[in-house]
Amino acid sequence: MADWWRSGATFRGFLDDRDEFWRSPDGQRLQAVHEAAEADLQAWLAEQPGVVIHSHGGYVPEQWEGQVDGHSFYFRERDTEWDIEIDRRPSGWVMRSGDTGNDDGTTPNQRDAIVEGDVIATGRTTAEGYGDSPRERAAFIVATIREHVTRQACTHPGLEALAAVLGVPVRWCPTCGIRVRDQGVRREP
Repeated sequence: MADWWRSGATFRGFLDDRDEFWRSPDGQRLQAVHEAAEADLQAWLAEQPGVVIHSHGGYVPEQWEGQVDGHSFYFRERDTEWDIEIDRRPSGWVMRSGDTGNDDGTTPNQRDAIVEGDVIATGRTTAEGYGDSPRERAAFIVATIREHVTRQACTHPGLEALAAVLGVPVRWCPTCGIRVRDQGVRREP
């Protein structure tokens, strides 16, 4: 098996080709598009009280981390499927990880705590509102989290009164929009 791909010269050539691309007109255009999208995201975030994005980016997978109204979150999309976790906390588990290595050729063993949260939403990139730009994606993530938190806190007030007025069971909470089961109407035995 050839180790040509492991050689330092091959890797250096890859890095040189990459750098050359970013200096080219096509690379400069892509950088300008990326910078404009990032400026658009930052302008949107400046108008969003309670929203902080600590990090975002990547393509395979795309990942976002931050806070929405005091709830930490992690968003990950890979191969058209995404998940959102909130209220992240240490799981009690650790995993071994290493960096690129020590100068003496050894790889250090490092243990990182695994952090996880409650998965509140999963879906595909075809979901309504998912968007194409970083600003649209951030708005989608924030709206999904806020909708979940609102539904979790809702006590579904007034369902019995509404059912009495309508004369039929209430199946959807008018406050939060969540489906409820036959609330507020008692049938005769």
